[in-house]
Amino acid sequence: MELIRINEVVETFGVSSRTLRYYEEKGLLWSKHPENKAQRYYDEAALERLKQIMVLRKLQIPVKDIVSIFESEGMSVLIQSFVDKLDALDLEITALSELRRIVDDFLHKMLISGVKKISAITLLYEETEKRLTVAEENESVSFERLSEVSRKALKLHDVRMIRLPSVRMLTSRLKTGQIESLDLDKMQHLFDPYGFNPHPGFHNCFYRKEANDEWVMMIEIPLDYENESPYADVQFQGGLYAAASSFMEDMDDTFVLLREWIKQSTDFQLETGADMIEEILPWDIAIKLNRYQQDVYIPVKNTRGAST
Repeated sequence: MELIRINEVVETFGVSSRTLRYYEEKGLLWSKHPENKAQRYYDEAALERLKQIMVLRKLQIPVKDIVSIFESEGMSVLIQSFVDKLDALDLEITALSELRRIVDDFLHKMLISGVKKISAITLLYEETEKRLTVAEENESVSFERLSEVSRKALKLHDVRMIRLPSVRMLTSRLKTGQIESLDLDKMQHLFDPYGFNPHPGFHNCFYRKEANDEWVMMIEIPLDYENESPYADVQFQGGLYAAASSFMEDMDDTFVLLREWIKQSTDFQLETGADMIEEILPWDIAIKLNRYQQDVYIPVKNTRGAST
């Protein structure tokens, strides 16, 4: 049986190692640890399951529903998930159709009133028309097209610019060089024995993407802390970051959308540095809701030279 290394899975499927671990923790996916191998490996059955998960996610089926789908022996749960999604889309389409009618009426009133400079409204009308007719086009849907449509439907909300200070941080990388393997339960208490606790949303604890799509947990510590723990500490340089909110299951697509937003910006551009994540919901609430809300961070610089 051929086993595929996690790095190859990440590159082939365009999904982060953190997302793969999340699927494993939810019982949707599995991996193997061959003897004398530090990395995780996936067999053909696991890769087939990953393909199924990714298609369902691109169709915006929630992870909790996907868990139920695979736990069920019949098709009823899958069918019901699709029915629920169709109902939700019907509501959204109805709202968009009503918005289109209002915009259309507004445009005609502007024309009847003899307003000359309506280029912006005309563009809005054409864009609305295009968005509503795209669903009627008779085209085959590839996975790439499905991914694109899914990301457009996801959208970005509340993009912010955040300047993080330079601080000393204790990391989940051992002093031997290995990175501690973290699951959602363990990461809450990893640094408890040393008196450091993460506080979601307070900018004192992050997960930074390192080489080979490895994620390192970092927590702020005092400058004069004598580090006798087995974990390495670093001086985090801080800097300016573009941030956007996301749920764990949408994290990879949110990074793609935020990066595209930065590239299209006239005020900011991508800066060298590592992507990061910060948990937002308090742990007890996240566990109760079974949804992990995060902010994703991408380093940027101000192209206009103004202080932000």
